Amino acid sequence: MNTGSDTPNPAVRDARLTDRLEELEGALQAVRAPDGLEARLVEEFRAQAARRRRAERPRLWWMPPLAMVATVAVVSWLVRNPALQPAQEPALEFTESGGDPGPFLALKPLERIALEPQATVVETEFPRAVLAQWGLPVAPERAGEPVRAEMLYSAAGEPLALRILD
Repeated sequence: MNTGSDTPNPAVRDARLTDRLEELEGALQAVRAPDGLEARLVEEFRAQAARRRRAERPRLWWMPPLAMVATVAVVSWLVRNPALQPAQEPALEFTESGGDPGPFLALKPLERIALEPQATVVETEFPRAVLAQWGLPVAPERAGEPVRAEMLYSAAGEPLALRILD
């Protein structure tokens, strides 16, 4: 197709282009769409847009409100019925024994124990192997078993005497 670009005069080129555009305009007017077609297309586009709007709503839209209601229910239940706190054990247990558990075994000289102004008795538990360190007889097969005892401590925290309870 020759567009007339080989013509040196721009006025001739513009005149040819104008003629061809007028020819194309006449051909397009002869091929005009029917009047009802535009109305039907607009109606179909509107229906399709409405279907898309309905389809955009998520299928599980009810999940976030349900999760919120469940969370509020659980939190309110926890506030009304708090979990029971385990009872804290006392640091030291003082027990009253019915009978005399027996004499103390001195770990320090008796003169040193007699001079102690503020001796404290504390009930404790330790492995039997500790008794062997103090020179008491211990069966090797029972060395790891615990022993309940009362210890007499000085004000400085030094063990002065020992009384075995079991």
